[in-house]
Amino acid sequence: MSPLRWTILGVILAMLLFLALNLYYRSIQSGEWTEQRRVESIAMESTELTKVKRIDKHVWDSVSWVLQGTDAEQQELFVWVTNDTAEAVPASAGLSKAQIKAAVTQSKPDIDIIRILPGLLNGERVWEVYYSRDENVRKYYYEFYRFADGSFVTIFNLPSKFADGTE
Repeated sequence: MSPLRWTILGVILAMLLFLALNLYYRSIQSGEWTEQRRVESIAMESTELTKVKRIDKHVWDSVSWVLQGTDAEQQELFVWVTNDTAEAVPASAGLSKAQIKAAVTQSKPDIDIIRILPGLLNGERVWEVYYSRDENVRKYYYEFYRFADGSFVTIFNLPSKFADGTE
């Protein structure tokens, strides 16, 4: 075969590979996307939410979805959706993600924050802070803070294979 035919064959194979990977990704994500659309529909019908900016799925003791967006007056809202029921809370009624991050890093300056998510813990609206800290070995923690005032709720530390510092 000539170099031109090899090039054309290579391009066609690359396109087929890209198409196959795209279809595979879409088939894996379709369930999650369907669930997000369902939750968004519940939130829009049950609350004053008119525009969704972000959707977070929080799984702890139960599965909850937290939507962030605005209402018709452009007021920022958080909407918690659990078991097909939605509850809207103005963003001004709680602390923001940036405020929680600032408070946590001020009290623990040596940590590396991995993720901060709104969620529910035992039915209470919270901010979940997932972070790591180097204590001879890298250890990981979940801390929960009340959404309303940022007060500490509880901490969970994940066990480390080398928690005692030995191998």
